[in-house]
Amino acid sequence: MKAVKAITLAALTVGSSLSHACDAEFNITLQTFGEGVLVELRSSEPGKSRVVKSARSSGGLVQFAPLCSGSYFLAIGDDQSVSVTPVRHFENGVAYSSRITLQRGAGNVSHKSRNSL
Repeated sequence: MKAVKAITLAALTVGSSLSHACDAEFNITLQTFGEGVLVELRSSEPGKSRVVKSARSSGGLVQFAPLCSGSYFLAIGDDQSVSVTPVRHFENGVAYSSRITLQRGAGNVSHKSRNSL
């Protein structure tokens, strides 16, 4: 009887952790020059990244979900030169949000060639 209880408990624990697999979300409010700007969600860090998902802003809103835990950054822009956000680490089961204003001048968003990402 103890073995059956242990197996049942183990199955419940595994099922509980699986329900949180790849369920993070990232909601972005984007203020930029124009509508329908391409926003790429990239994994890892600039120089080693790959595009995970991409979307065009709609009414200034962009959402990426579901996401697995990991490190991500955004590449924003329609040209070869894009605006790049700092890298953030995401955990499963969490909804993240950011408000990004793209403007000329200083800030924490840098500019890079899309090919260098």
